[in-house]
Amino acid sequence: MGSQPFNDGPYQKKGKGSAYAPDARPPSTDKSLLRRGDEEYDLNSRVTTSELACVPWVLLVLVLVCYLFAGVNGQIFILWLIPLVLLSLIAGFIRYNYQQGNSDEVVLGFMTLAAVVISTAVGVYCNLAMLEELHRLNQGASYFNVLPAQEVATVADGTSFVFTNTTSVYRSHFFGYIDAGSPNQPIYCVAPITNGEQNFKRIQYWAAGINCCGKRKPFTCGAAEKRSAHGALLLDPDLQGSTHQDFFAKAITGAQDKYGLVAGNSHLLLDWKEDPMKYTNDLWYHSWFTMAVFAAVYLAISGMAAFMIVPMLKAQD
Repeated sequence: MGSQPFNDGPYQKKGKGSAYAPDARPPSTDKSLLRRGDEEYDLNSRVTTSELACVPWVLLVLVLVCYLFAGVNGQIFILWLIPLVLLSLIAGFIRYNYQQGNSDEVVLGFMTLAAVVISTAVGVYCNLAMLEELHRLNQGASYFNVLPAQEVATVADGTSFVFTNTTSVYRSHFFGYIDAGSPNQPIYCVAPITNGEQNFKRIQYWAAGINCCGKRKPFTCGAAEKRSAHGALLLDPDLQGSTHQDFFAKAITGAQDKYGLVAGNSHLLLDWKEDPMKYTNDLWYHSWFTMAVFAAVYLAISGMAAFMIVPMLKAQD
């Protein structure tokens, strides 16, 4: 009887020194992060087009989401912790695969590195332009139907104010103060917020701003020119520092002396707004919308880059 060929599972040897049978599937050396089970998958490719397009994009979205919610809640340490951790891990990933000669993984590492750097830049921009201000306004209370005669002490913890419909900025009684002893100094502008009555002289709430009034320029700080504006936000903290406060205080004193106004027990400097609530909501909307648009655009760019890079990587195999 003839000897039967040795059969060891899916592989068959033809004799001494022979290789696997042509119809047998060799062991896979695929190192893809997103492995596929279909038979047509190219086993020589270590990194797929999907990986090159999606992995950097996922990390980009992760960083943007962290910046969005951390910025709203004022968790500044997270804004730097997450990018630093991701950049350290990616740098280690690139270094390891470079030493191993895995060019595919090195390319993937550099694409994720670029995604994290770019998303960090966008996140920082959104925080500086919108989210820091949103966090500041969210930390204070919102008051409605505020009267100009209402004591400041009752609303001292507020950051958003909606006054009564009869409240307005008395623009003709504005005063601008400038430190003449220093060149190129800004003009500190204030104007009283009143109930519209001519005999209303005790002022506690002041519309304020910088470089929005002058000798030949009317008071245009905030939305003071709009008759429909009856709201305000607490003035930016950058303008509430000791130096700025001193100059605003001198402007208030100048207005009192010039127009015969009476100082209240305390005062608030306000940024006059047409709709402070809408302004606050718009800060949130523009923040996440900016990040969402950028993420969508980056996904398209990442996908196009992946389709161009993968053929070049395969050509090197």
